[in-house]
Amino acid sequence: MDTTNRVRAARGERRAERVSAASYGTVLVLAALPLLDVDAVESGLGWELVTGVGVATWVAHLYAEVVGDHLRHHTALDRREIRRAMEDGLPILIAAFAPALMLAFGRIGVLDPEFALWAAVIVAVVQLVAVGIYVGRTVSPGGGSWWRYAAVTALIGIVVVTLKLLLSH
Repeated sequence: MDTTNRVRAARGERRAERVSAASYGTVLVLAALPLLDVDAVESGLGWELVTGVGVATWVAHLYAEVVGDHLRHHTALDRREIRRAMEDGLPILIAAFAPALMLAFGRIGVLDPEFALWAAVIVAVVQLVAVGIYVGRTVSPGGGSWWRYAAVTALIGIVVVTLKLLLSH
């Protein structure tokens, strides 16, 4: 494999890592949102929980990536590997940001708390659908099947929320 192809493969691998992180972060946020009610939004617990899920997942991802890199390369950890892992996990934090922001708006009165809760769920589902569209267009750029990826990712989001509602009540 020549250098150009190796660089392309590495870029594709990093892009896949980031899309996986965005998907994972969004699904975990969707799993946390059904635990909240209007009182949790009004008290600030809502945005704290969603932010905490994002930060804790990012830290866990960072740890797992660094340990995995250490094992793969049989070398001492260096700043470059840690920085790469931090960057590749950044979509986890980004996935939590918009839903947490909606909940924070409900907390401070910019949005009605009940509306803020639903807005957070809708934003998270839209994020998941956007990931599906991106993946669909990337793997089948000329084809019209990208919408299937979007539909499946939306369905996954709805299933996660439904399961969480059923299991937590």
